[in-house]
Amino acid sequence: MTTSKLVSKAAYNKRQHDERNESASLILIESLPRNKRQHTNNNESTLIPIKSLPQDLLVNVIARVSSESYIDHYNMKVCCRDFFHASKDNYMWQQVSLEKFPLFSWLHEPVFDHFLQSCKESGNIEALYRDGLRQLSGYKGNIEKGIKDLKMAAEKGHLEAKYVYGLILLCSYDDDMRKQGVEYMQFLRNTKCVVNCRNKIMTLFMSIWRKHREILKRNPTPLCCKKPCKGWSLKKGTWEPKDNEDDDDSIQNSCENCRWDVELDFFYDVLFF
Repeated sequence: MTTSKLVSKAAYNKRQHDERNESASLILIESLPRNKRQHTNNNESTLIPIKSLPQDLLVNVIARVSSESYIDHYNMKVCCRDFFHASKDNYMWQQVSLEKFPLFSWLHEPVFDHFLQSCKESGNIEALYRDGLRQLSGYKGNIEKGIKDLKMAAEKGHLEAKYVYGLILLCSYDDDMRKQGVEYMQFLRNTKCVVNCRNKIMTLFMSIWRKHREILKRNPTPLCCKKPCKGWSLKKGTWEPKDNEDDDDSIQNSCENCRWDVELDFFYDVLFF
């Protein structure tokens, strides 16, 4: 075979190879959604690299994953440098939802504690509230620190924190603090979320050990001093928090002080023994 024929055959083979590659690239590009296609040069991949995604999108992605599992959060950090950097964004920690997490995690406890602390330090109000509850109810918790955290979360607008902190104030021997506690509870009643707050508290405390009630001294003097008093509302002749009516302003023959005395009895029994 002459040299010219060898050159011609090599050129032909190269042209076929290039055509096959071009065809494969077109198929790959056509398989992508239209808004995700990219023009590529030479041998660059037609797939969109993660580095081309905006930072706020990466932050939202890792915040969503972190809201499902703190273990997945740490796995995501180590699988990709871009996610690792996004996980350091304070906004990401502020957006993490803790709704699906227990109050205490006995499995991977150090990892969970570090995760919660990172949320708290970044200004996540839910984490601040939960850390307050952990201090209040944990075996080695600091009651004063817990109340301080709950107060801060309540002042920032967290509804369940308002519920817990308001009832703690009702335990006080100081009349001004008790009045402030009533104001917190009235706010929750006006926004019709007392029942919702109570149910969320019950869910969080369902599987933890309760502390002795001497940890948080309660003023034995009830808020209602009327004799006799018909009370807030009686359910089947027994004192129980109402599931459907305790946010209702239209209940007749009601005494609001009695209403909060009943709520405080319930709260104290849930938190302490």
